[in-house]
Amino acid sequence: MIFKKMKIDDYDGIYRLWSNSSGIILRSVDDSKEGFSRFLKRNPDNNYICKSRGKIIGGILCGHDGRKGFIYHTAVDDKYRGRGIGTKLVDKAVKSLKAEHITKIAVLVNSDNASGNDFWESLGFAYYDDLNYRILPLNELNL
Repeated sequence: MIFKKMKIDDYDGIYRLWSNSSGIILRSVDDSKEGFSRFLKRNPDNNYICKSRGKIIGGILCGHDGRKGFIYHTAVDDKYRGRGIGTKLVDKAVKSLKAEHITKIAVLVNSDNASGNDFWESLGFAYYDDLNYRILPLNELNL
């Protein structure tokens, strides 16, 4: 297995992985190739993939706004789960954010995604039940 920084050329493979992963909600604008490219240009050092035999089997989409890091999508192909790939991807993203002096990282996980919530809790991500997540879509295609 090879871990490397995510590049725009990885789009088709990572999009395929995200599309086939339960618990990931894709948005037509943000997760389009154009949205992906824009995100990578802004956050070139925080996103990673894992490949096996030339196929993307894991990936993490992560960035920051200068204050807080945010993990958007993390997935590992079902056939490769339980091998520490997800943990290694998160470790790489966390190290990259620390190198950019980011001191806090957030991740949103669907409340009904039991395995996802268990994963993030096992890595020390705290659960806050006193916050409400709010969003203002600026494009009706991006709901």
